Amino acid sequence: LTVFVVELAGISIINVFTILTFARNRHLRKRTTYLIINLTIADLFVGTVSVPMHIYRYMTFKPGSGFGWGKFIVLFLDYVFTDCSLLHLALLSLERLHATLFPFRHCLMLNWVYFKAVVCIWFLAVIPASASAAFFLIAPQGIKYVLASLIIPVLFTVIVSYVVIALNVKRKVPPYSSGAVSSDRKLTVTLLIVTVVSTVAFFPSLIYNFLQISTLSSGFSAEAKFDIWQSVLFCCYFKSFVNPLVYTLRMKEFRKGARVWCGPANQ
Repeated sequence: LTVFVVELAGISIINVFTILTFARNRHLRKRTTYLIINLTIADLFVGTVSVPMHIYRYMTFKPGSGFGWGKFIVLFLDYVFTDCSLLHLALLSLERLHATLFPFRHCLMLNWVYFKAVVCIWFLAVIPASASAAFFLIAPQGIKYVLASLIIPVLFTVIVSYVVIALNVKRKVPPYSSGAVSSDRKLTVTLLIVTVVSTVAFFPSLIYNFLQISTLSSGFSAEAKFDIWQSVLFCCYFKSFVNPLVYTLRMKEFRKGARVWCGPANQ
């Protein structure tokens, strides 16, 4: 309980700071950062909603305790923002893939394309979240299949996208200005770091679900399984804390914007 409370406080504070930085600096709100901003919002809800709901449900009801709408809503809020944050990794990698393969077409894309993609991701996150909530209450063993069916396609999309990006960048010399190339590549590397960190955070969950599906974990006691699963979830939530740190370290404009509204000039 103490560990999760500290984690949710850290996630909430750092993501609120990140959102305020984007909100107070108009020059940071552009097409290249729309998806980053939306990922930050999803990560904020992970800290302010998902983690508290996770704590509440483990203190109040157990897996397979029977369906109830109150329980379902608590579980849904626990899962949906984490699933949305995970799906954003696939969306970010696809956006960078499109920018690399079709640079001119990417530059001509209108803002509504980004907004539609974001809305689709939020609606798509409802599906695995609802399935996980229902399975937790009715058939807990089914959750591992839902999580695997979500994590595996996301990881596959991310890996394929960045492999294609790396091969394309190595093979081709972009026909546009070096300044644009440098900025675009730096953003791609930044989002790659975010994706890698998030993938590492979710990888223990994939391994644990594989062990559950293959029954290799049958030798563990119930207490050991509980402790392992809580540790896995801690890692999954922790990615929502690390992402803003990557922006701060990698994005010069973000660091400058943070100093502007946090500095003495605004006091």
